[in-house]
Amino acid sequence: MTFDTTSEDVSALEIARSLLHAADTDIIRFFGFFSADCVFRMGNNDPVEGSEAIQEWVASYLGSVAGMHHAILEQWCDGNVIALHVNVTYTMNDGTTFTLPAVTRIRIENEKVAEYSIFMDPSPVRATR
Repeated sequence: MTFDTTSEDVSALEIARSLLHAADTDIIRFFGFFSADCVFRMGNNDPVEGSEAIQEWVASYLGSVAGMHHAILEQWCDGNVIALHVNVTYTMNDGTTFTLPAVTRIRIENEKVAEYSIFMDPSPVRATR
């Protein structure tokens, strides 16, 4: 079930939804959504700034992950800021799967992701490394 409480700025929401779809299906395309000076933060980790640094961080984080799928449960958009309540199902390299709840906050500027924060406990993914 998806709840939609969006404002009139559908393009920012479409970019955010496309970003998550790319994370699930095409990681190279996923990285193409970020601005050169994007700020990325997962959970309580320190913020990572810049598309190259983000790619390195994500590659390290996803090292034991064979795939993932985001199911959007709720979405909210106010201008260029989007919040998505999701369940993320991870498939690990050994074939096991588990689902984690998360909320992402995404800020879009000039049709690129300028800020991407993920509020989630990533410890189950890290524990499989």
